[in-house]
Amino acid sequence: MVRAAVADALDPGVPLAQFQRVGAGVRLTCRDCLFHADLPLEVVITRLEARGVGGAHTGIVELAGLVRGSCAHCGGRRFVTAPAFHNRAASA
Repeated sequence: MVRAAVADALDPGVPLAQFQRVGAGVRLTCRDCLFHADLPLEVVITRLEARGVGGAHTGIVELAGLVRGSCAHCGGRRFVTAPAFHNRAASA
């Protein structure tokens, strides 16, 4: 049980490049108040590269630890990141 928890904590998640292929964004969710914001994936990758801390190879889970700012709603600094798949009109 503990070994699985440690392995999960070290798992960086799926690389951001994989989500580029399907047009997904990044959902940044505050752990304190659950406020969330959806960010364009290209912007996130560009900012990581500009800071020299990552890029398209960065894992979606790992990304949460690289967030510099605070929550716009409560000021919290702990986040969870996940892919943001936006609804698309169904093709007929």
